[in-house]
Amino acid sequence: MSSPAPHSANRPGSVFCIQQFHAQWLVFALACMIAALCAVIGLRHERAELQQQESQRLQGLVQVLDGIVAQQLHGIQAALQTIDDSHGKWRNSQMQQDARPLLSALAQAMPGVRMAAIIDARGRMRATSLAELPNFDASTRDYFLMPKAAPQYGMLYVSPPYSNALGEYTMSLSRALFDARGQFAGVAMVTLDPDYFKLVLGAAQTSDDTWSALVHADGMLYSLRPQNNAWMGRRLLDRPGSLLARHLASGQDASVQQGLALVSRDERLTALQTVRTPGLQTNRALIVAVGRQITALEAPWQRQWQQTLGAGLLLAMVSGLALWLRQRRLRSIAALREAQRRSDHDKAQHTQAVLDNMVDGVITIDARGLILSFNASACRMFGYSAEEVIGRNVSLLMPEPEASQHDGYLRNYLGGNQARVIGVGRDVTGRRKSGSNFPMSLAVSSIERDGEPLFIGLTRDITERKRAEAAIEKLAFNDPLTGLPNRRLLLDRLNQTLASAQRQGRHGAVLFIDLDNFKSLNDTLGHGMGDLLLQSIAQRLLGTVRAQDSVARWGGDEFVVLLQDLGQDYAEAAQHAEAAAEKILRVLGQPYQLKDHLHHSTPSIGIKVWGAGDGSSSEDLLKHADHAMYQAKAGGRNQLCFFDPVTQAAMAERATLEADLRGALQNDQFALYLQAQVNQHGQLTGAEVLLRWQHPQRGWVSPAQFIPLAEQTGLIVPLGAWVMQQACALLALWAGQPRLEGLSLAVNVSAVQFRHKGFLSTLQQILARSNAPTERLKIELTESALVDDVEGVIRLMTELGRLGVGLSLDDFGTGYSSLAYLKRLPLKQLKIDQSFVRDLISEPNAHAIAHAIVQLGDSLGLHVIAEGVETEAQRDLLAQLGCHAYQGYLFGRPTPIEAFVAEALQWPKPMAGQTQTAEPAKAQATSEDRPADAPLPA
Repeated sequence: MSSPAPHSANRPGSVFCIQQFHAQWLVFALACMIAALCAVIGLRHERAELQQQESQRLQGLVQVLDGIVAQQLHGIQAALQTIDDSHGKWRNSQMQQDARPLLSALAQAMPGVRMAAIIDARGRMRATSLAELPNFDASTRDYFLMPKAAPQYGMLYVSPPYSNALGEYTMSLSRALFDARGQFAGVAMVTLDPDYFKLVLGAAQTSDDTWSALVHADGMLYSLRPQNNAWMGRRLLDRPGSLLARHLASGQDASVQQGLALVSRDERLTALQTVRTPGLQTNRALIVAVGRQITALEAPWQRQWQQTLGAGLLLAMVSGLALWLRQRRLRSIAALREAQRRSDHDKAQHTQAVLDNMVDGVITIDARGLILSFNASACRMFGYSAEEVIGRNVSLLMPEPEASQHDGYLRNYLGGNQARVIGVGRDVTGRRKSGSNFPMSLAVSSIERDGEPLFIGLTRDITERKRAEAAIEKLAFNDPLTGLPNRRLLLDRLNQTLASAQRQGRHGAVLFIDLDNFKSLNDTLGHGMGDLLLQSIAQRLLGTVRAQDSVARWGGDEFVVLLQDLGQDYAEAAQHAEAAAEKILRVLGQPYQLKDHLHHSTPSIGIKVWGAGDGSSSEDLLKHADHAMYQAKAGGRNQLCFFDPVTQAAMAERATLEADLRGALQNDQFALYLQAQVNQHGQLTGAEVLLRWQHPQRGWVSPAQFIPLAEQTGLIVPLGAWVMQQACALLALWAGQPRLEGLSLAVNVSAVQFRHKGFLSTLQQILARSNAPTERLKIELTESALVDDVEGVIRLMTELGRLGVGLSLDDFGTGYSSLAYLKRLPLKQLKIDQSFVRDLISEPNAHAIAHAIVQLGDSLGLHVIAEGVETEAQRDLLAQLGCHAYQGYLFGRPTPIEAFVAEALQWPKPMAGQTQTAEPAKAQATSEDRPADAPLPA
């Protein structure tokens, strides 16, 4: 195989290096100039931003002062209006005596007013807020002359600042007074307190370099902080180009001016605001101003400018030194390369002989991408001979678009950019002479020969390896039955989608699909038909969704659809997800031809929409969608349902409570309470057993929470058995005590526990072990226990009657009582529900129902007891109706066993409403300490 001729040894390398070094210094100088320009622009921008921020801050301070002054002017106008309204009522001869109380009150009520006075039409002061009327002629004062010259009703006249008779520098506000004929009758005026306005201006003096001022529109300075007496009484408008003159010339109520401040003789940034009060007319305006010294404002910026200049100069010096040292080193290297180049050619011939016998293809190219060498293995791999490719561009061996991009890649690499292939092995695609493509592994290394870069590529055909990898990947990430992505691949795609959605702020959705009644198909037609249905479902799902969406088989008859890029709005994404789910419902609801069988199948779909700020993990999204799917099934199947976080939270709370309930019996957290039952004479006849649960963290848990949960989970059976054991043990203990042996215990039995097949045998074992007197045990059942299998219930109740156990129908009248089976039940007692007892006096219907229950019990030979009796009026009325057994707060609240025994030994006792103490723990809501529709277990 031929090889390229060696490069000439007489290259002008030194000239090239000198030119390159000159270019480097030129670039260095240009970079320094650009950096300096950028620094100047940046500093100027920061200075402008600093002044803009300070302008906004000063404007805020000025607006605060404007509000205070405007409010003061409005209050003064109201005070002068009050004086005007009362002026006609005062006696002219006793003006000081009549007007002084009002004037004093108004002057004291306004913190900014020092004195209020009334001046007649000749300019004589007739009344003041002072204790004594001064003999003062105001006819030459501006506050009198201005309203006299142009009297206008309601106009507030603002006089320029002046020094009063006491030598105080002040300012007055006045209002023209008119007699009954509308003629000018004088002036009502107030004199402002300069100390008050000094305090007001002091609120805006946030630093030592800040001053604030209140100025009359004529240019007279009224108040200034910090104080500068040299400018008091001088007109600022006499100086051309003053900040006040520029503000007034702008024609705007608010402006920010920068310039030389007359009062402080320095450059300042000043915000000015002309005080305007809505609904108030003034002949002259007041201006508030706040200014800050420019040198103090820009002090941080000046420091930053100096630091930037010093850092820039230091960086330029260090960079120039580094460039000089680098060029010095390059000159030394260039001398060594020339010597090395001569020996490289000899070594290349030896190397070529080795390469021609290698198994891998070896291809050498130069900096222009031209092929310099092509070994025998490369010839076999690509189908070219060495003569056909040497001297041609290596892109000949690449498919598009890599072929078009390769020269650009070489230029980028040689220009100093990062390499994508050099030194890193990777799998790429090659192109044979026949035009066919094939996968190959490529490793490229870079060397230099005669100062020119060369690239050596090692290639290997990996077609067989790629086929094996594809087969393995398909088995690892795809469902073998449907060909859809499996759970592992779905989770990977979902995690990638979530990460992309977080960056782009887009919404998406997960649809969890479960086939309705799929098990029946497998059971009737076999699993082969089930597999055909799953394959058909997969094909229909793929044809329903968009190209960017994903369909996966989760397992069994469950599928997951991942909808991506549903928009940036949650509501819009939910609409798209709902539309997609409804389409899937329609498509999957069509009949399926499974060989010779036409099968109908429907799905239930749960939807979970997520957004950029959701924060949910992929596991959370799938769990929520799965939960929504079960909600859809619970709603009747063949429908869709969105995830409801409220329901999820309730289920989590229910699961926690269930776990706590399972450990409550083992941890001895339950306790029995007893509530007294008495006859018409007030004698204690027994008690009803009530269950309490004191959780170590939750405290007393209401039976309305844990009894329904115990029934749903089946825990009511062991819980009820424990209650029955405790009740029977208590009866056995009382049997030997004269005052207690005649008492009975009524135990509520849940419908779930009563219908349990082992209830009768469990009760027999408890009675046998405890030796409890069975005639003292009474089981209370609700009507819900009698709804299903009435005949079986009658047989069970008959067996219980043979044991001697009494049976009572609890909450009678609240369910669907049927006299047809009531007469057949071996009952001994009916219990009137507390809802009828509570409304017995106030509601005729409750009275009638209670009366009917008592009559029904008498006719059937049953005892009747009323629960929830809380007042003597209720007891008396029940006695009149023929009910002579009672239970309720009137006779005693539910109490622990020890407390009940102590009370029973001292019975009879006063009514519970008179002496009973509070219940130890509020675990129920009604007078019997339990809800009427939630029977306690036994």
